[in-house]
Amino acid sequence: MEVRRPQDSALVLTCVVETDPAPAQISQGPTPATVALRITLTNHQRTAVHVDKVRISFPVGSGPGDLTTKPDSGVPYLDNGQHWRFQRDAETGEFVLTPRPLSRRFPPGDQVELTIAGIEVNSAVGTSELTIDEAVHEGGEPRQEEWPLAKVPVGFGVGDFRPRHILVQGGSPTALTWRGDSRPGATYTMVHAGKTEDVTDVRNWPTPDLHRDSTFVLAVEVREDGGVAEYALTTTVTVARPDLTIGDLTVHGKTTLTHLPTEFGLGEADELTYTAETDGFLTGQLVSEEDAPGDDAPTLTVTVSADGTDRLTSVQARQAPPDPEDPRFPGSRLTAVVPRGARVTIGRSGTAPSRHLLSWQPFGTGELKPVGS
Repeated sequence: MEVRRPQDSALVLTCVVETDPAPAQISQGPTPATVALRITLTNHQRTAVHVDKVRISFPVGSGPGDLTTKPDSGVPYLDNGQHWRFQRDAETGEFVLTPRPLSRRFPPGDQVELTIAGIEVNSAVGTSELTIDEAVHEGGEPRQEEWPLAKVPVGFGVGDFRPRHILVQGGSPTALTWRGDSRPGATYTMVHAGKTEDVTDVRNWPTPDLHRDSTFVLAVEVREDGGVAEYALTTTVTVARPDLTIGDLTVHGKTTLTHLPTEFGLGEADELTYTAETDGFLTGQLVSEEDAPGDDAPTLTVTVSADGTDRLTSVQARQAPPDPEDPRFPGSRLTAVVPRGARVTIGRSGTAPSRHLLSWQPFGTGELKPVGS
């Protein structure tokens, strides 16, 4: 289950925003309610990014579209003070992230986690917005992204949106369940495949028969005193043996579409390059053997180059499992879609001890062949 994020983003960095509690509750009575905003910025680009600054702000006032009447109540925290500075601008009230030193670049696969804690939420039900302005060195005009921040009545809660089965056979249904309070002015709507259905009076919803991987959105609205709090959750169901939509396909005789996966690693190398002899999936698993919250955190990166386009996927492991030998702890995972003929570059970085495992799942006959072999 995850909070629904903006569909389109102009930012160079990938941004994820979470609130605690989720959703935020308005203040009522003598003790103000507070909310913490957690913002994670990740560089999923292939190259390092020179970030000049990132500005974070939210509307101040007492209305439904405002978050707080006391912006000074928010306290900035940073997970990596060695390479970043995160503080409030005394003149504008915005929270500003800058690199330390100013010339430092944001490496590929790296991320920084920011927190603005203790924000006193105002007393109006509604939806505010967190605005993120990103300025990249020699990157033109600043880019902007806005995240909705729902403010619901005191005691209202919603969450645990999940499928009964995360994997189903093609053509089979499942059921989605969630936790949500009922109150006047609260409505729940299920969104899937361009269709909507009112599910206000249920907390268990049977899906239609699923023929391909499907994402569902649970949209929640709470209306009170003219304000509307809008909150949305998403969950995904994976379909085994899904229907395929293809163009021309000609098969003469017997053929095999799936083969057993091949597992491998990088050995002592920090980076290796391969060529895909057929379409397939490349998955990676990364486990850190000790906690590494900073630049020491191990990172696994896969860049797929095809048709003049580079697509980068990366994952970091910042926390060690309680028992490193426990196979039930999967670590951090990534999946890359690899078309036939693509050039695949796999790299790892970080100084903390770690282990990794890569798996090549071909769709046809062919290997992920090392370049030069």
